Amino acid sequence: MKIPHIIFRKGVIGWSLYDFANTIYSMNILSLYFKRWVVEDLGRDGLFYDIAYSGSMLLTGLIMPALGAISDHSQKKKLFLLLLTFFCCTAIGIIPILPTSLFILIIAIFGFSNFFYEGGMVFYNALLYSVSDGKDARLVSGFGVALGYLGAIFGMIFVLPAVTGTIFGLKIPWFEAGGKVAAFYPTAIFFFLFALPIFFWAKEVVSPDIPAKIDIRKAYRYVWEGIKDTRRYPGVLRFLIADYFFEDAVATVILNMGIFSSIVIGFSDASLTIFLIISTTSAMLGSFVIGYLAQSRNLKKMMTTIIFGWIFVLLMFVVFENGFIIYILGSLMGVLLGGLWTVSRPFLAEMVPKGELGRFFGLYSLSGRAAAVLGPIVWGIMVFIFNPTRPLGKALSGYLNLSQTASIKLPYRLAVLSLIIMMILGLFIFRKLPERNERITQ
Repeated sequence: MKIPHIIFRKGVIGWSLYDFANTIYSMNILSLYFKRWVVEDLGRDGLFYDIAYSGSMLLTGLIMPALGAISDHSQKKKLFLLLLTFFCCTAIGIIPILPTSLFILIIAIFGFSNFFYEGGMVFYNALLYSVSDGKDARLVSGFGVALGYLGAIFGMIFVLPAVTGTIFGLKIPWFEAGGKVAAFYPTAIFFFLFALPIFFWAKEVVSPDIPAKIDIRKAYRYVWEGIKDTRRYPGVLRFLIADYFFEDAVATVILNMGIFSSIVIGFSDASLTIFLIISTTSAMLGSFVIGYLAQSRNLKKMMTTIIFGWIFVLLMFVVFENGFIIYILGSLMGVLLGGLWTVSRPFLAEMVPKGELGRFFGLYSLSGRAAAVLGPIVWGIMVFIFNPTRPLGKALSGYLNLSQTASIKLPYRLAVLSLIIMMILGLFIFRKLPERNERITQ
């Protein structure tokens, strides 16, 4: 497979490196360490984390569509992205210096850090068509996701000495094991450092047809008009509704992958890191290949195949806990995760005017973030009420005649089943999208 020349453009590299940077945050904070620190080290219920995360996503959904519209008019997407990135890194860097007695404050700061992280994605996604165009944008989208997976691997490995004092059992001089909380400082630093190239190398394309200024009231009216305007662009509203259910399941998987692997599969910190590195490597390669294939394939058919794959993999996670099989399923899940993000960005972008990408990616954010309010809460409630120490969980475990170990794992398996239902609902809506939605320009 020949690597197209566009991949080597400075703007494309700078844009893609932001994916590299922000996945360091999403892997280390959202997936790997923060929730496990709350549950396993602080002894707090995971529902605190789920509520904080869902609240941050609700805030993102309420605010970011309007900011996306403002960025279209001010044409300062890079400035918004810079500010949100800085605030995200600052917030996550503050948490380790706070005493754990201020737990509610810690949870609130985590929620704000995630709000800044998710908010930045609106402007980052909208900048895709500033560094590429037409079918090239599909490839660049895949390249960014692939580089993001590389960032996740980098982030996991380079925070290990701070967390465990070792890398895969090899003692690292001058490092003492600081536990899960020790991952927060290096994560914030690496995120910000690798985010910098987008601000120097990517040039934002200015549209002369858009008025220069818009206030916040007009911005929200502009967003509401955008929702009504989806009728002018066949398939946009249906896509956003279907994406609600897809994002609901995917966001919940990302948040709970670490704790599921730890409790249900029984992975140690080192084993979990190896599992994620193997999965992420497969995902990195798969995302680039999917982006390459997407240049000449029907995006609707590709997304349909990806969602069927998600349903299959989640079902297998419910059934199996053999380590070797889990490694294979994890790798496949990573490819599907990257594939969904690779395809969905150009899928939406090719249905709407390029001068309004900020507004419509704001609506895309609203859809996905509204879903992420529900999914983690449902997961948290399922785990809470079916815990074997609580009446409903105790009754169900007794009815199924489960061992103590199986009873502890049961609520997590039931939570995964709820995600499968969400994927099926989304697919039912998505299948009625117009078959020909591509607007490819070169």
